Amino acid sequence: MALSLLAVSLWFISISYGQINPSDFLTSDQFSPETFEKNLGSFNIQKDERLLLNAYNYQLKGQLSNFAKTMDALSSRSVGFEDRSFFSCFYHLQKSYYYETKGQIPLAQEEALLSQKIAKQRHDKTWESLTYSRMGRLYGKENKKDSSVFFHKKSIEFAKRAEGKLTMALVLHEFAMTNNRFLQIEQAVEQELLALELVQKIKNDYYTSKFYQFIATLSLNAGNLRESEHYLLKSNQKNNRLSNKLLVLENELLNYRLLLRKTLPNEVVTHLPKTLSTLEKLQAEEAVGEAWLIYGQALSSVNKSDAAMHAFNQALGTFEQQTFPHKMAEVYYLMGVDFSRRNNLFQAEQHFKKSINIYVNLNDYRGINENYYALSEIFARSGRTQQALNYLKKYTEFLKKTTFSIDSKAIEELTQLNTREERERLINTQEEELSKELKEKEILQLQSDRQLLGIVIVVVVFFLSGLTLFFVNRQRNTLQEQRETEMAQTVLRSQMNPHFIFNALAVIQSYIYESTPEKTSSFLVNFSRLIRLILENSPKEFITIDIEKEILTKYLTTQKLRFEDRFNFELTIDEALISKRALIPPMITQPFVENSIEHGQLHTVAEGLIKIIMHERDGMLEIEVTDNGVGREKSAKIKRNTNHKSMAMDITRERIRILNKKYKGKGSLEITDLDSISKTGTRVIICLPLIYENIIFERNEKNLNH
Repeated sequence: MALSLLAVSLWFISISYGQINPSDFLTSDQFSPETFEKNLGSFNIQKDERLLLNAYNYQLKGQLSNFAKTMDALSSRSVGFEDRSFFSCFYHLQKSYYYETKGQIPLAQEEALLSQKIAKQRHDKTWESLTYSRMGRLYGKENKKDSSVFFHKKSIEFAKRAEGKLTMALVLHEFAMTNNRFLQIEQAVEQELLALELVQKIKNDYYTSKFYQFIATLSLNAGNLRESEHYLLKSNQKNNRLSNKLLVLENELLNYRLLLRKTLPNEVVTHLPKTLSTLEKLQAEEAVGEAWLIYGQALSSVNKSDAAMHAFNQALGTFEQQTFPHKMAEVYYLMGVDFSRRNNLFQAEQHFKKSINIYVNLNDYRGINENYYALSEIFARSGRTQQALNYLKKYTEFLKKTTFSIDSKAIEELTQLNTREERERLINTQEEELSKELKEKEILQLQSDRQLLGIVIVVVVFFLSGLTLFFVNRQRNTLQEQRETEMAQTVLRSQMNPHFIFNALAVIQSYIYESTPEKTSSFLVNFSRLIRLILENSPKEFITIDIEKEILTKYLTTQKLRFEDRFNFELTIDEALISKRALIPPMITQPFVENSIEHGQLHTVAEGLIKIIMHERDGMLEIEVTDNGVGREKSAKIKRNTNHKSMAMDITRERIRILNKKYKGKGSLEITDLDSISKTGTRVIICLPLIYENIIFERNEKNLNH
């Protein structure tokens, strides 16, 4: 048995690592570049599909040249994925990103629409959400704000219906970046904080670190250096668990920008070359261009203009190759600043105008405005006062339309509120985090030592063997206990049947003494039907509510005939219980109805009335039997005088106890006075486990034979 379990375990391990679904993996809440690259070789896919996933891996690592080469290779192969397959949807989404990096936005939009169409055909809400998010990003790049916002909101609607929380976090992050492009800084921070909260809940460290980084960038752009440092530190702390090299280096570049804002360029000049060298080894082109840009700005600040120009030209070359016009415009602006510092006003003017031309094509008014102010200074220094005044007016008009100071305060309030909420969440989940960290360390240690794999498998096999034996033994004990319980139920029902028939015969006897033979005959016919119903159904463990209703109706009608209509009855059953065919133990209600008639002395009470109500309450079947008879106190005195002893109460309590034990329910029996002041009338409330006829319990299939 141990050897067979070992074989099954090895087979399970092999198929588990050989047939990972790429679509599910890419949308998993725990997705990250590290997990993706680690499992890339485990996907059981075709050659073209693997080539597509390799391209995506290059994209995640920032290797845009390798990404473009791989996509070119796919295009040259005339790839033909199935029209409705996940890979077809993913291929068009990647082609959209490919055209975006080339600056060909209309082609990128066409590919995004093709991807969206396939996702819609597949009824895949996750990928529909991601494709709509891409459309929002592309329209944002064209400065079409209304269209961009429309598609972003649509992506959020579909993300709400998608599985997992990561999809919603990603589309919120993309929306935040678009709002930042449109200078909606406060909205961008709000959306990014929502995305951050989602990835914190699913404990995705990579995206938590990434979103911290973006909030730090937004805070820096708004001039909140303290908040920027705070979130940059959080990003680094979260990334320490992952050691994502690109993320570490991106955070270092952000830190260098902070140092420049603090007027500490010497530290940047000293340490940035090492970061730059590492980025070049990683072939992360965009980050390399960013590093050259920051390095040139630092060199310019310490009056090393020749070295600064070399750095700026290196940055320009990288950004031109990868089509990053925003970054090119920023480089031209910084080069103009350097020429202005050296009093080379002509070159400064030329570079500022180059920067303006790019920003105009991008509709980036914030970048244009920075150049307006720089040009106004250039013209003022060269004596062209009218031109200086014109550019200064343009600059001040832009400032009137923007809300940077308001955004700065709003961002600070939002980020500080988020920090307080994070602190509270950290306090509430500290033990859980500690437990998770310990488990992660244990797993990493086991994975790093291959020699322990055999021991782990053997331990697992023995554990499974023991667990199997435990459950087999437990099942055997459970079946034995169930048989004993069913026998106890049968005994109780067998006690109840003679008890009821004895009382019924007493009723017939008294009726024969008191009534005419004709009425007695009619009474016996009606009573015989009642007896047949009881005898047919009482052996069963359960009967349907409608059968119980028929039995109670015939019984009460018979008793009403006996007492010459000196009391009435009302039987109210929730229609939902009847339509769903709820089940009830036979003879569970009748004894209390009988007690209401006999011991409640209803025939002696004016307008005697019995009410029976059956309905669902808190997932239980509640049966309420009330009468307006003489009450329990007076009834007890009558019993003492007649030496009568009722078995119904004890038997019913025992039946409820057995039902609770068998079906893990919380059934109960409660008896109170209907009028607590006058001590008249009686209320009986029976609560039973609610079971329907269409629900089959494996352990009770034999008994639910209706």
